[in-house]
Amino acid sequence: MTPRGLLPLVALALAFSPPAARAQAPGASGPYVVVLATAARPNDNLAKPLPAAFRGNRLYWRLLMSAQTTTYQLCLGFFDARSDAERARRDLAKAFANARVIQVSSRERDNVLRAQQRLGPAPSAPPAASSSAAPGALPPPSAPAPAAAGLAASPAPAAAPAPAAAPAAPAAPGAAEALMAEGRAAIGREDYAGAIRAFTALIALPENALSRDAQEFLALSYERRGDMARARAEYENYLKRYPEGEDSVRVRQRLANLRPVPQAGPLRAPEQTGTGWRSLVVGSLSQFYYRGNSKIDTQSPVNTLDQSTLSLTDTSSLITNFDASARYLNNTHDNRVVVRDTSTLNFLDRQKDINRLYSAYYDYRYKPADFSVRVGRQPGNSGGLLGIFDGALLGYALSPRLRLNTVVGQPVTLGFSIDSQRRFLGVGADIGPFNERWTGSAYLLRQEVDGIVDRQVVGLETRYFAPQGAFTSLIDYDTVFRHINIGTAQGNWVAPWKTAFNVVADYRMSPALQTTTATIGETTTSIRTLLQTYSEEELRQRALALTARTAFGSAGFMHPVSRIWQLGASYSVSQISHTDGTNNLPATPGTGKVRTLTGQAIGTGLFATRDVDVVSLSGVTSPDYHGFAGRLASRAPLDERWTLEASLFWYRQNNDNGSDLQRISPNVRLGYRLGRSVTFEAEVGIENSDSSSPTLVEKSRRDYFSLGYRWDF
Repeated sequence: MTPRGLLPLVALALAFSPPAARAQAPGASGPYVVVLATAARPNDNLAKPLPAAFRGNRLYWRLLMSAQTTTYQLCLGFFDARSDAERARRDLAKAFANARVIQVSSRERDNVLRAQQRLGPAPSAPPAASSSAAPGALPPPSAPAPAAAGLAASPAPAAAPAPAAAPAAPAAPGAAEALMAEGRAAIGREDYAGAIRAFTALIALPENALSRDAQEFLALSYERRGDMARARAEYENYLKRYPEGEDSVRVRQRLANLRPVPQAGPLRAPEQTGTGWRSLVVGSLSQFYYRGNSKIDTQSPVNTLDQSTLSLTDTSSLITNFDASARYLNNTHDNRVVVRDTSTLNFLDRQKDINRLYSAYYDYRYKPADFSVRVGRQPGNSGGLLGIFDGALLGYALSPRLRLNTVVGQPVTLGFSIDSQRRFLGVGADIGPFNERWTGSAYLLRQEVDGIVDRQVVGLETRYFAPQGAFTSLIDYDTVFRHINIGTAQGNWVAPWKTAFNVVADYRMSPALQTTTATIGETTTSIRTLLQTYSEEELRQRALALTARTAFGSAGFMHPVSRIWQLGASYSVSQISHTDGTNNLPATPGTGKVRTLTGQAIGTGLFATRDVDVVSLSGVTSPDYHGFAGRLASRAPLDERWTLEASLFWYRQNNDNGSDLQRISPNVRLGYRLGRSVTFEAEVGIENSDSSSPTLVEKSRRDYFSLGYRWDF
């Protein structure tokens, strides 16, 4: 029942229609509304009296529902022109500080009018209609706002997209590839916060050959982190941007698996509990064979007879990745089992086969109380955790704006082992949102190794998201080493004239501050054994002597100059400090300041409807060398099944010691989609390098190829 005196809701229904059907056709227009406020439930206090000038407009509530949250928007409509809606927003700014303008569908407006006609004359505050969309922790880049299913025979077009809120990304040559590699690696180790940062940074770049994949991986990262609302928004954003192709079919399947198909029936408010159990299994299996052959010719410039040639196969391996998530859930309980594993079968002599189990955990969530528990091998990289760990993570929401977390376990190191017992205990809190924009996290974590403190940190993270941009910051301080471990801030802003600006500032210790760093270079990896020679404080001093300080800062912009071309530039400065070293490991020099200036041009639809072409030039200077890089890249769909990608990278470096280096690398990749879920890929490339110095001339050539498939289920 609606509380007495509350603005009546004409309709509260969910639109579970396929996202592709909701997409608004290019060039289509719809009416505008002013979103006055957003609330967890309809609230009389938000429906403030409106000036007489707006009493002829429609005031109504819109329902936004995800798998985990339900929110409502109080809207004032309808305006034929955005300028009229913006004028109304400004006039109402004092009463509704967070008001904003969005575009809705004509069908949504018609639904409101029809629903009100069925209920009779409207009161002074008109009754409401609803639509459903995919809300998230921040406004999605193009969150759709379809009309309510119960009020329309067919779904409505989506709302106009808002600017994406993405962290900044350096626009250097190969930046997209580096971010893609970083994001995929983060998914592999279940660092979903890191994956989200990488993929949003990649999407913040102008449209490029990897933008489409990055959009899907971003949605997948939100899904695996458990943020179904934002996952749905990003999947729907994908389908708005890329409605055609076999991969779009796969994305629709992923989107459909996020929530159950609604049952037909009378309009009603969504229930909070239920007994209808459902299950689903999603994941992927991929296998790729990699092979590389190298040939290196060396010659003395003084004696031409003094030369040698080395030819070898440096890579021959089959890498298998398995990723599966099985869920059994209803409206109250959500059970999930996750397994992620990578196996490398090496065919070369003296190279061992490697198997790395990144995840194997059980996750349970009780939705009414917002309680969760996860047990097993799982990702860290948040709340002070440095990486994968075996243990338990518990969370409980004390209120809609305060959630407490507790974690206990032991770190896991893949690829090498340490002969010491490490355990940790941490507590934290997630705070917000406040003013629909601000969220934050605070944590305290203590990790011990062989009975002494390995690391003890406190941290604070703040996040601000708005349709025009975003800002995030993190400070991580070690109370034992009495030193900042990580300090970082990044932000981006899209100006009204469509220029996108971004800035990044990052400072951190490398490796992260911890007593176990003292084992580097020692004959033992046991802290207990080293304590027989050094005191606890001496071990920390040795760890500090092996830890470098890294700093990075960048600023850039990108601006669309035409329908096809976007131009941009970025400037970055980085520096890695020296290390003092120990008696067993020598000191290392610092890099000094390395400065990079990059210009970039992106063309979309230059030769074909969906091709993306990238041209970038960079200049690099440091105390020891000067370099120049150029890159050409193109990605084009040959048809609905075949995709061709090609790139050419060139780099030249002149060192102050009289030596120089030149490298050129062409690369071609061909992809074929079989059915809806299987992709075959083949890649071939060459890397030619020439280096010379007063004492040595070296020419090297490396040929490589890969061949494999990926099955998404």
